[in-house]
Amino acid sequence: MEALSSKQAQVLKFLIDFNAENGFPPTIRELCDYFGFKSLNTAHFHLRSLEKKGYIQVHPGKGRGITLPGARPLSERQIPVVGRVAAGMPILAVENIEEFLGIDRRFFGAEECFAVQVKGDSMVDAHIQDEDYVIIKIQDQAQNGDIVAALIEDDVTLKYFYRTRKQIRLKSANPGYPMLIFKKGDPRSFRILGVMAGLVRKR
Repeated sequence: MEALSSKQAQVLKFLIDFNAENGFPPTIRELCDYFGFKSLNTAHFHLRSLEKKGYIQVHPGKGRGITLPGARPLSERQIPVVGRVAAGMPILAVENIEEFLGIDRRFFGAEECFAVQVKGDSMVDAHIQDEDYVIIKIQDQAQNGDIVAALIEDDVTLKYFYRTRKQIRLKSANPGYPMLIFKKGDPRSFRILGVMAGLVRKR
């Protein structure tokens, strides 16, 4: 693609940022308001220049008729909330997803992530309350002291993670709950789904 002028680069950045934040492109009027263009023709000129150079597609007659190739709609970037995990299914299989949080997953710096809704007070001393949503970055390894989402049989649980040579311990952040201990040969299935990357409290 052809190089952009300084103003064209600024306009393209605005289009990308606006689309990423809202899930749809700006109108011509919103473009004019942002840059202080006094004429709609000025905005159309820059859009036609970007289209000619292959950076966008313009669809005349549509209120938000700008397409950014490769841009993903907000709905595809929302964070899925996972409940029980069906046996043998990937974490983010449709069968495991209960709802979506209307938050761009990149806000937490984790492109591959999901959320679990906390039920109960087992992590209350970590300031994680009942009905909070904990954002989990998908990975299968963790460091001692990390808060992890672990899959035990087909249930997802949130606990502190500790590993020694002989066992794995999952500890609650509430002394009223017993520690879960897994030793080699334990009949229960266990794996790490990911590590806590953030928290959302809706109330």
